Amino acid sequence: MRGSQRRTTSTSSTWKYALTTWLAGVVAAVGLGAVSPVGSTVRSSLGLSAGALAWATSSITAVSAVFGIPAGWWVRRFGAQRALSCGLFVMSVAAAVSATAGSWGLLLGSRIAEGVGYLFVLVAGPVVLTRLTQGGIRAAALALWGTCVPTGLAIAAAAGGSLASWWTWNQWLALTAVGPLIMAGVLAVVLPRLPRTAVPRAHREAGTWNGALRLAVAYASLSLVGVAVVMVLPPFLTENRSATSAVAGTVVALVCLGSAAGGLAASWLLRRGLTLSQLAPLGVLMPVACLPAFSAEFPLAVNGAAATLVLAVDGLLISAVFAAAPDSVSRPEHVDVATGILNQFGSVGMMIGPPVFGVVIAAAGWGAVAAATLVFGGLGAILLLTTARTPASGSAAGVSESSDAPAGEETEGAAEPLGTAADVRKPKRTRA
Repeated sequence: MRGSQRRTTSTSSTWKYALTTWLAGVVAAVGLGAVSPVGSTVRSSLGLSAGALAWATSSITAVSAVFGIPAGWWVRRFGAQRALSCGLFVMSVAAAVSATAGSWGLLLGSRIAEGVGYLFVLVAGPVVLTRLTQGGIRAAALALWGTCVPTGLAIAAAAGGSLASWWTWNQWLALTAVGPLIMAGVLAVVLPRLPRTAVPRAHREAGTWNGALRLAVAYASLSLVGVAVVMVLPPFLTENRSATSAVAGTVVALVCLGSAAGGLAASWLLRRGLTLSQLAPLGVLMPVACLPAFSAEFPLAVNGAAATLVLAVDGLLISAVFAAAPDSVSRPEHVDVATGILNQFGSVGMMIGPPVFGVVIAAAGWGAVAAATLVFGGLGAILLLTTARTPASGSAAGVSESSDAPAGEETEGAAEPLGTAADVRKPKRTRA
C-alpha cells in the first residue's frame, strides 16, 4: 500500500515538473508571436515597410534556423536547467527593450536578442523533460512539448488582438516581458536541482547523428507544411471564398488550435502505448484533407474543418518527433545536441514553407496545395517510420533511470524505443 502511494506521489511530482517546463515553452512561444497581432500599429508608429516589419516578426525564427545546432552544444556544456531559466530571462529583458523601441534598428536588434533566449528555451526544454521523466510519462511529456509553439501563438494572437484596441503596442510588448521573468522564478522554485554532469568528449563514430538527422528532416518537412497551410489559407479564403479579413482571421485561429489539439492527442496516445510507427501513417490524411480545404466547391465551414484536420495531424506528428528524440541518439548526453538539430531544421522548414507553397500555387493553382502537402508531409511520415524501425542502440530513452533524475523518486516504466515500445499501460517498475 505504501509503495503504491509512493509511486502515485512520484508520478504526480513528475507531471508537475513536466507541466511547469511545458508552460515555460508556451510563455516563450507567446514572445515568438508577440509582434504579429500589433503589426499594423507598429508599422505605422515606426514608419516601417511591410518587408521591414516581416524581418522584425520572423527574426526570432531566423536565429533558430542559423544557430540551432551550436545552441545544442552550448546547452550541453552550460546545463539544460540553467539554460532554460537564462533563456527566459534574456527573452524578458529583450522584450522590455523592444517595448521602448523608437526605430526599426532597435526593434530588430531586440527581437534578435529575444530569439537567442527563445532558442535556448526551445533546446533546453526537451532536455530537461528527458532528464526528469521516464518511460511512458517521458514520451507523453515530450509529445506535449510539441504543442508549446501553437499554444503560445494562439495565446499571443488572442490576447494581443483583444488588447490592441485598448493598449498601445508598447504596452503589449512590455506585458510580454513579464511572463518569461515570472516563469524563470517559477522554474527555480518548482523544478528539482539536477546534478551537473561531466561533459564527455564528443564521439565521432559513424552513424552518431543519423537518427537525429532523420528526425530533423522529418520535423522540417512537417513544420514546412503546417506553417505554409496557415499562411496561404487567409488569401484563399478572401480571394476565392469572398470571406472578410475578420472571418478569415477567425478561421485561421481555429485552424492553429487544431495543431495544439493534435499534439495533445499524440501525448495521450503515446501514454497509452501507441508507437511512433503506428502514428506515422496518419500523415496520409494531410494531403487528403487539403483537397476540400482549398476547394471553392465546398462550404466555408468544410474548408475550415478540413484545414483544421491538416494542422491536427501535422501537430500530432510533430509531437511524435519530440517524443522520439531521446531514442534517436546512441548516448544520453547527445540529447542536447539532437534537440538543437531538431530546432535548426524545423526553423528552416518554417522559413521556407510559405514561399515554396506560394511558388507552387502561382504555377499550378490552389489544387496544387494537396500535391505539395503530399510531397513534404509524405517525406516527414516516411522518415518517422524509418526512424521508428531503426532506433539507436543504447538510446538515451533506453536507460532505465537517468543519472539526472531527482534522487529518491521512483520512476515509472523504463523507456524503450518508441518504434518498439511495450504497452506503457503495464510499465515495469524500477525503485531508486
